[in-house]
Formats: sequence, structure tokens, C-alpha cells
Amino acid sequence: MPRDGDDALHPISEVARCFGLSVATLRYYDDLGLLPPAGRRGNVRHYGRRELRRLALIQHLHHGGMLSLAETAAALGERGPDGVRRPAGRAVLTGAIELIEERVADLRAAQHRLEHLLTCPTDDPVRECTLLREELDRNVAQALDG
Repeated sequence: MPRDGDDALHPISEVARCFGLSVATLRYYDDLGLLPPAGRRGNVRHYGRRELRRLALIQHLHHGGMLSLAETAAALGERGPDGVRRPAGRAVLTGAIELIEERVADLRAAQHRLEHLLTCPTDDPVRECTLLREELDRNVAQALDG
């Protein structure tokens, strides 16, 4: 049966080599549901065009440093653990953009905190800065409450 206009299937070892991944990583992606279920011939997993495109997207998002593996799994999963269908197409891209914007905002906030420490009038800002100590106390309280 042709798959997406291309009936060529590639064994997992060949795909791993071509994408610069280990076979164990591909199996892990398969188990996480990041890839559509791989076809099997005997005990060997084989990937068609659909799986290869999905793997290329994972490489682009995750290995390109845009999203974590968990974020990639959430964005690309066909169905979540709750059975709800995950976004597809442009919704995946929009979600990725939103996650990147959040990360940029967090990095800018961290940059401002570090810049404050550079200009803090105390002798040892990492140990003596009141603003930093208050923020760290809030973080500890949140961690212990959560």
C-alpha cells in the first residue's frame, strides 16, 4: 500500500545514520509517540515518507534548540494522555512561536536581574543584594509549597 505517494520504506538503522541519531533515540521517539507508528518487517522498524518528515520536523524544532523534547512531544503528539487531539499544521507552528516568545521574555528578565547585580552598590551582590535574596526566598518558598 503506497504511503503518502512514496512506498519506499527505510530500516531504522539507515534512518538513524542519515539523521545522525542513535537507533535507541529513534525507538525512544517512537515510544513517546513523537513519530507516527513505524511499519515493521519482522522485528525491524521501517520508516516511510510520513515518518521521515515528522523526524525532520523534530530535528528542526528540538535539535535546533527551539523547543525542549517535552514541548516537541506536546506539540506533535497525535493525541495526549487525556485522549484530546493535539494541534496540527499552523497551530503547531503558532504554539512553537509562543513558547519561544515566553523563553525570550524569561531570558530578558534574567538579563535585567544580572545587570542589576553588576550595578548593585553592595560589595558582594550575589551574597548581599536585598533584591536577589528576596527573589531567591520567593523561589524557595514556591518550590517547597509546590
